[in-house]
Amino acid sequence: MSEDGELIRLDDINFCYPGRAPLFTGLSLRVCEGDRLGLVGANGSGKTTLFRILVGLQRPQNGKISAFGRLVRTAADYAELRRRIGFLFQDSEDQLFCPTVREDVAFGPLNLGRSTEEVDQIVTQTLAELGLAELATRVSYELSGGEKRQVALATALAMQPAVLLLDEPATGLDPRSRRDVIERLARIGRTQVIASHDMEFVRATCQRVVVLDGGGIIGDGATDDVLGDDELMLRHGLEVPHSLVAEARAPTTDHHHGAGPSHGHGHRITHGQQQHEPT
Repeated sequence: MSEDGELIRLDDINFCYPGRAPLFTGLSLRVCEGDRLGLVGANGSGKTTLFRILVGLQRPQNGKISAFGRLVRTAADYAELRRRIGFLFQDSEDQLFCPTVREDVAFGPLNLGRSTEEVDQIVTQTLAELGLAELATRVSYELSGGEKRQVALATALAMQPAVLLLDEPATGLDPRSRRDVIERLARIGRTQVIASHDMEFVRATCQRVVVLDGGGIIGDGATDDVLGDDELMLRHGLEVPHSLVAEARAPTTDHHHGAGPSHGHGHRITHGQQQHEPT
């Protein structure tokens, strides 16, 4: 980690899938320790691809990736990076492949070299904290979509990572489970990057929001500043959360809510692709 708390840094990333137009052109981003960062953008803006680049499942054509104080270049660098980043895939089916829930949650810690005793404790604790203890012996592929989503989250948390990358974590959850996930993400307290189309979920879980479009980052700032920018949201295929609209109409100036401690106070939204660069 750098002296200013920077955990992950992307500099001038260019990426293109074969036979397609460039997806990223000069994208730069910093993630610092303790960030609760929301990643939003219309379909095709590159949210999932950005996560895949961060964990080495895709390699950019140009640009630099730094993580935990060192450049990430070789296969060994990416292997070490994946030990410290927990990744929740957009599709739970990509994450659950063991016979039972308990085995799925144990898979990551075991591959990190933890002892059987340690892994048993980690699995029991993780499932208990997520309210999933009763699912431990269930067959993973027989779970409901919402149950699979929460077990997939448990597999990422069981890695005890420094950074969590969560791709659409609220997908398939009923209202109660969604509230539970919001509360649990607030309690775990580690650095989180959350990609979601659910603006209310982003508002409840994130303190900072980045907007992706047109090959890079076109908005970066405090959550309510970004999500409440009507022109920015509309121009890039997004909508202002209903709760923000309602608050704007209500006779109150208190914007504190949800899992985050505050939103939109004393922060400036920035536009373009050069946000959060050190001075």
